[in-house]
Amino acid sequence: MTKFSCTFTRRIFFLTTAICLSVVFMFFPITSYADTGYCVSKCSSYVKDSTVTTYATYYLSYIPKDLQDAYAADNGNIKVYYEYDPLPEIDTSGWSNIGSIIGYFEWSNGPLIMLSTKPVERSVDCVVDQAQISICHEFGHYITIKSNMVRGISCDYSISSSFEKAFIAEKSNYRLSSCKLPDGFKKNISRTSASVEFYATIFSGLMLYPNETIQTFPTCSALVMDDINVVASSNR
Repeated sequence: MTKFSCTFTRRIFFLTTAICLSVVFMFFPITSYADTGYCVSKCSSYVKDSTVTTYATYYLSYIPKDLQDAYAADNGNIKVYYEYDPLPEIDTSGWSNIGSIIGYFEWSNGPLIMLSTKPVERSVDCVVDQAQISICHEFGHYITIKSNMVRGISCDYSISSSFEKAFIAEKSNYRLSSCKLPDGFKKNISRTSASVEFYATIFSGLMLYPNETIQTFPTCSALVMDDINVVASSNR
């Protein structure tokens, strides 16, 4: 083959490759990390792509892969809503504290975590690590329901009598001088009056500050970790 024919052939090859790639991208456009976010998406254009990316990064960083797999198998979603358009996709009639809610969980057509833009876009008005705490806390509600389902107990937020007892015994342990948990997390704990919310907060503590959470709430932590193992093994 002559030098000219080799060069011409290479040009044809690269031109053909470029055309093929153009066709592929036309019908299968590249999806940005912010668009998918590994099951994290936005509710409206008011939500910044960077906010979706931030929540997605926290999700991938702090939620163990086995739990992510279980959530995906249940067709779970995570959606970010604009702070000033609170609580979309849910009936809020009768709710009195809508303005202060920065995240919630519900399970109807599959597990759904809803997160406000506020902890990311106005973090100065929240406690330190609030965005991380929020996504882990809401995932903790999934663990509550999923572990009940796997065990054949119920399909709701039913809390075991063992955890109820541990909750009563340990709910004020954040006040102990030996407690090394961050102040922001302590503030979240101090606002928790229901055992189901305390459970979700313990889960978030185990994901973010495992050693300190176990030391401060040993019995509650052990019970939540049992449920974590049940959920993690359910999709294997």
